[in-house]
Amino acid sequence: MMQNTRQRILEILREERQATVEDLARRLGLTPMTIRHHLNVLQAQNLVVASQVRRSTRVGRPRLVYTLTETADDLFPQNHGLLANYLLDEIKEMLPEQEVRAMFRRIAARLASEAPPPEPDQSFEERLRQVAEFLERQGFLTRWERTEDGYVLTNVNCPYRQVSRRHREPCLMDAELLFLLMGVTPQPLGGKGAGDAPCRYLLTPPRRRVHPG
Repeated sequence: MMQNTRQRILEILREERQATVEDLARRLGLTPMTIRHHLNVLQAQNLVVASQVRRSTRVGRPRLVYTLTETADDLFPQNHGLLANYLLDEIKEMLPEQEVRAMFRRIAARLASEAPPPEPDQSFEERLRQVAEFLERQGFLTRWERTEDGYVLTNVNCPYRQVSRRHREPCLMDAELLFLLMGVTPQPLGGKGAGDAPCRYLLTPPRRRVHPG
């Protein structure tokens, strides 16, 4: 029952954009004290936020108005994947395959430009750690390990999986992004293009040139 009440509060705030304790109490047939309890829980979960609004008559204290946070938006149904699939279908009907791939390479370059640049005298492993942290901020769930052949980077969660189940271009974009960020060509190790399967790449550090003594 308590969970249902909080869900209804979120739905009302979604519908009305904002509401006071009194507004919510009236809509739900509950006491203001009960509404405040649920709002406190929702605030602790970073789902609602309160702000003070002065009354139009300027008489009395400012009232508290509650609104949803951006975090709460994720609780409501969304279908970005369906729209992205339709858009990509249309693009591929209009453009040759070469131009579509070039477009995704440009998107990869744009993403790469938002990543932190390599630091002076940074080792390959230090750069890989920096890149993995950047990918985490983009919605990937990235793991990497050192092997005899180089470094294996695994994307456990692909933020484009609803699209990559149907189109290979997001996977090619990821490979291009890794190339731009790490300076080496990533070698796929399986799981490519399956959408739900982890994508694994082997990254081989470039050999250091040995100067004659």
